[in-house]
Amino acid sequence: MRIVFVIPYFYPALQYGGQPKSCYELGRALVRRGHSVTVVTTDSAGAARLGPDHAAGIRGNVEGIEVFYYRNLSNYLAFRHRVFLPIALFRNIRRHMDDCDVLHIHELRSTLTVAAYRAARSLELPFVLSPHGGLKWLGKERVKRMFDSVWGKAILRDAARLVAISPLEEKDAQTFGVEPERIRILPNLVFPEDYSVLPQKGEFRRRWNIREEKIVLFLGRLHWIKGADLLIRALAGSSASVRLVIAGPDDGQESQLRQMLAGTDLEKRTTFTGYLDHEAKLKSLVDADVVAIPSRSEVFAITAVEALMCGRPVLLSSSCGLFPSPGTNCGVFRFDNENVDDLADKLKVVLGADYGAASAAGREFVLREFGPGAIAERAEVIYEEAIRRV
Repeated sequence: MRIVFVIPYFYPALQYGGQPKSCYELGRALVRRGHSVTVVTTDSAGAARLGPDHAAGIRGNVEGIEVFYYRNLSNYLAFRHRVFLPIALFRNIRRHMDDCDVLHIHELRSTLTVAAYRAARSLELPFVLSPHGGLKWLGKERVKRMFDSVWGKAILRDAARLVAISPLEEKDAQTFGVEPERIRILPNLVFPEDYSVLPQKGEFRRRWNIREEKIVLFLGRLHWIKGADLLIRALAGSSASVRLVIAGPDDGQESQLRQMLAGTDLEKRTTFTGYLDHEAKLKSLVDADVVAIPSRSEVFAITAVEALMCGRPVLLSSSCGLFPSPGTNCGVFRFDNENVDDLADKLKVVLGADYGAASAAGREFVLREFGPGAIAERAEVIYEEAIRRV
């Protein structure tokens, strides 16, 4: 099949979190199965633009994926306000779809989505939509409602298939009026070779001068929805033997988090690392004693999957989707969403126990359920249904 992805940000723009990563991984898997994958995206890497190798409209090749990066009019608007204005992309988007079999739009509320939708309609091209957890009106509710009244409802109505990454997102889609027969679940995936050789333990500790304390690792964007503030509150009364590591790019909340810590004992036991690339992230995961994911809303907790691949236990908010869901025998534990007391209690339990046996089970679970072959095969079925319009 000839497949076109449209997404506002793509590899190596991983400061944007799980969306560009999951899109990249799916593209890799499809290419390995012999399909042609083209990505149409922008040059935003987060706080900065991508480098000169991703200049305006340049065609790149990422592990067999053909990628067209287009320059945004303003990277500040792109990163801070999610307003993407790649003018040349808007002019050229139709030609990228002229000879493709199916279009896969990643994210609902985006200027790129509108451009791709209009082009697909004019070409009578079937398309599928992956909202990537963005269906709910969480933050900027008024703007999102306005978008939906003009474009969103029509896009959801006309999508041949809506691709949900967990039952949580499937439920969200039904709430927004998408019929169950048009919804398909497609989990995120991981490539085993990306975790085949893990860093030696202790490298991350040495880099950040962390000695004997047990590490509670938060790994994600510093944004209200991700819940790092809940973790700070839960650890406020923790012992001196616990260190909080907050690893991820600032997405508007870092100053608030630092204000919460100011003058407290926990401030001295908290490390902000900023964004970590893949290698640095693996080092942090290997050295963590528990990976805490306190998100207020997350349809698929990919960080949990990455932690399991590194043999680390995970404490996960009840609002986080992970399907299929591993249990405590694999090292995954849950706390009640936004319940700081429950989070604090569960942290004590996990930090005080030995989960060595669960580490192997967790890794085996991930390889079985989220491997590239199985997920790509499910994607093929979704695309074939869209093409046949069944």
